[in-house]
Amino acid sequence: MSNIFKAGKVIAPDAKWTGDEPDWHGWETWSVEQFYKTRCRALRFYNYYLSALDLRPMVLDWMKKNGYTKVQISQIKDAPPYIIPTTVGKLIRCMERGMPSMHPQAQEHFDSLPFHETPPIAKDDAELVRAEISKALSTLAVESRSIESTNEVEKKPRATSPLDKIKDKVNKEIIVLLEETLDTWATTKTGSALCNMTALLRDTKTPALGCKTIADWINRHLSEFSGAFNKVDPQLVEGYSHFPRPELRKIVKTLETMLSDVLVHAKIKNSNRKPRQKKVKDATKQVSRLKYQMHSADWNIDSVSPSRLPTSQCVLLFNTKIRALSVYYASGAAGFEVKGTTLKGFDKGTSFSCTLRKPQDVLSTILSSRPKQLEKYLDTLKTKKKAVNGRINEQTIILKVIEHKL
Repeated sequence: MSNIFKAGKVIAPDAKWTGDEPDWHGWETWSVEQFYKTRCRALRFYNYYLSALDLRPMVLDWMKKNGYTKVQISQIKDAPPYIIPTTVGKLIRCMERGMPSMHPQAQEHFDSLPFHETPPIAKDDAELVRAEISKALSTLAVESRSIESTNEVEKKPRATSPLDKIKDKVNKEIIVLLEETLDTWATTKTGSALCNMTALLRDTKTPALGCKTIADWINRHLSEFSGAFNKVDPQLVEGYSHFPRPELRKIVKTLETMLSDVLVHAKIKNSNRKPRQKKVKDATKQVSRLKYQMHSADWNIDSVSPSRLPTSQCVLLFNTKIRALSVYYASGAAGFEVKGTTLKGFDKGTSFSCTLRKPQDVLSTILSSRPKQLEKYLDTLKTKKKAVNGRINEQTIILKVIEHKL
């Protein structure tokens, strides 16, 4: 709705329903109840007639009058619209028109309310405005320092991270729309009008990471509306008193449904995401620190190249010191992996080690056998089989490496 200012006032075309802009002249003679009732009406009035764009100049003008520097004012001016809540601008408009930042009898008023055994402490609106502006400036300062620190290291602007891109996309395409929906509920009392989050998330192709930002926004407002409906906080009850209780119940239920849709969408996106494929390290790099015996004069055998170990399916090793034959079978299609001096990715159930009684005959048969013949021959070994640990040392000869499953 377009805003029309005339003679310093907001003209209300719908004054028949909203009333004219609240006037704070003579508030000293009002009762505390009338004061807070007028304060609530003012917030509803400005929510109906003024947008965030209309309220921003009021915030900047208030900052000029209250000692903020030009740099701070410029930071708020250039900041995105969601950096400062619209309530800040509404309270500033009220104070500029004569409303005190806190009623002198505010604490007594809260003490008399029946909602809490321990009444809340009355809050000063001017302090609330300063706190929100300070919070916004701190957020902007952290972002600025982070950018400056990155520039000092890289000497050039850093590209926006994928996570930041997702957050920006969510803020522009979804959070802004949700804010407009919230304003609609406040002005038209149609909290039962459900925002179709499932269709919205699908149409905007929102990834699972972006759902957290949306869920946080819904949870924040759900907490406020629930607190007002359940009469948990007197200030929330007072602030949302213009909503009938049936309407508050509808809004709470609507927000709960929206939150459930967001969580379901995130779960579906996570389940549909393709698992990240593990990057296979180059075989030469994998075996760079491997210790093994290249040649054995006692048994007249040589090791095959250790670079064949990664991704192979079967490996036969012989320890020349203790005459132990170790047979390793890969546990998966990806084959073996070598880390340091240890063979990884073997099947503990089928892999085994045994001590040879006649090593020369067994080694000769292994080296001369084809894969299928070798499989049958290994089954004929009668020596006791033991578990293997995958370690390879200086006394280990790499007898045979088979790239395909036996």
